[in-house]
Amino acid sequence: MLGSIAAALVGIWFYNTASRSGRPAISWAVSGVVVYFLAALFWTLAVTPGIKDAASHSQSASLIFIVRYAYIGFGVLVAVLLNSWLNKSSDSQ
Repeated sequence: MLGSIAAALVGIWFYNTASRSGRPAISWAVSGVVVYFLAALFWTLAVTPGIKDAASHSQSASLIFIVRYAYIGFGVLVAVLLNSWLNKSSDSQ
């Protein structure tokens, strides 16, 4: 649920920043959501299994929280960095 809300917010943010870079708004919003989901999928497949194993042995509340929700933060971080980088490169041209 929270991941879907984050994806929608990333899409809205990319839609609103499309005019700064001269990109079509709808395709830029879809691109932002795709970037978010790919980053979240990478986190889920590459990082979560190791953390999940550690969390199952220690029962640490912080590790369990990371297992459940860190993919959202990573996906948003990658989307923010990509949008900032691409908008910065288009502003300098």
